Amino acid sequence: MKVGDNIREIRETEKNFKRSYMADRLNISERAYGNIENNVTDISLTRLEEIASIFECSPEYILNYKQSKKEFYNYFHNKSGNKGTNIMHQGGTGIESESNKKILRLQEELLESERKRISLLEALLKNNNIEF
Repeated sequence: MKVGDNIREIRETEKNFKRSYMADRLNISERAYGNIENNVTDISLTRLEEIASIFECSPEYILNYKQSKKEFYNYFHNKSGNKGTNIMHQGGTGIESESNKKILRLQEELLESERKRISLLEALLKNNNIEF
């Protein structure tokens, strides 16, 4: 695993930062930063955390970047099985949970209440000879 390669790819593709920007933020020279991305310099955990902070991600994201990207690509471009189609099943087992049942019951109660309110407002308008 080449951490510097992951850092460079995140910087270029996701963040669109320049090397000079990263070097300035890390208070090091561009050459020193370039050595990190080129895997010349071993990176400390502290430096990895600083870079992750600049990228607004976790150090784990940087460490696992290529593998995560590869797994994502393989899932959607596997040329077999799902042929790149993402099928999401959001219904679970088909059995509604208690909280879903409660939400549905409350929605029905609210709807019925609004229907009664509309009927009362229509009657009030008619009693006062107001057309609607």
